Amino acid sequence: MGVAAHLILGAREEPFLPALLASLDGVAGMLLVNDNAPGASPHEEVLAQSTFGRAGKLVVDRTAFSGFADARNVCLRLHAHVAAGDWVAFVDADEVHGEGAARIASRLDEVPKEIAFVDGYTWHFFQSFAWFTSIERRMMFFRFGPEVRWRGLVHEQLLGLDGGRIALPYVYAHYGHTLEPRRHAEKGRHYSALGAPGNVLREEELRSFDIAQYFAPVYHLLMRFVGEHPAAAAATLARLGPALEPFHALTERVARRQSPLVKARNAVRRLNYELRWRGRALNPLARRLLQGPGAPERRT
Repeated sequence: MGVAAHLILGAREEPFLPALLASLDGVAGMLLVNDNAPGASPHEEVLAQSTFGRAGKLVVDRTAFSGFADARNVCLRLHAHVAAGDWVAFVDADEVHGEGAARIASRLDEVPKEIAFVDGYTWHFFQSFAWFTSIERRMMFFRFGPEVRWRGLVHEQLLGLDGGRIALPYVYAHYGHTLEPRRHAEKGRHYSALGAPGNVLREEELRSFDIAQYFAPVYHLLMRFVGEHPAAAAATLARLGPALEPFHALTERVARRQSPLVKARNAVRRLNYELRWRGRALNPLARRLLQGPGAPERRT
């Protein structure tokens, strides 16, 4: 039984990459990366200095980007080539896990064979480290097999793996939408070029656009975050905070001006999200996986 994390990286610097890698300590025994940055990679030093890089548990491929499925399929080929284990940890560079991930990974051998996917939930922070838009179910681990493959240029789908799913009462952080608004807009243009739907800014608009108007369709979804950020993210949040303060301050002002009706709707949404992910603890297997080895099973 072993776990390998699969990660794809592109040309842009990934400010949360060091935090992600730190949060994978104890989760995966190997890190398999498709770094498709053309030319010199901005990620080389961060990867090399990670626990995986220092321990010789890092494998990097430099295949050029031709779509998200192809990029992830490179990691699947690496996994087969180095016999990296029975499970894949599905991660992105703008996510950061909490300590629960290592406990879950340590008990994956207890997952029945008929279950092929282990899911958690993610806070989707938006233009702030203090406000989020949703808590969404997210695939964390899947079983590796020779028939497994990804399909699709964007919003790719995993095929060739039969089996059920289990969702755990575990939430981790997604910070991809907390960075500069222009970066968000550029990502939208990239996804649109690959076929994703949605309105995007024209290239000539990227240098100067009305941020409040651009994000207006999302602001009404904002809910105040009252939990704790993953410990592995603390240094990165502190480092990025000053440069992002003008954008995050705008989010704070807009969110505070939500109407009573919007606030009431968001209170109901928050309750629904809480019930959804916390309710997974009613499943004895889900509860046991999150407790980790040696922990007494709590009763609810």
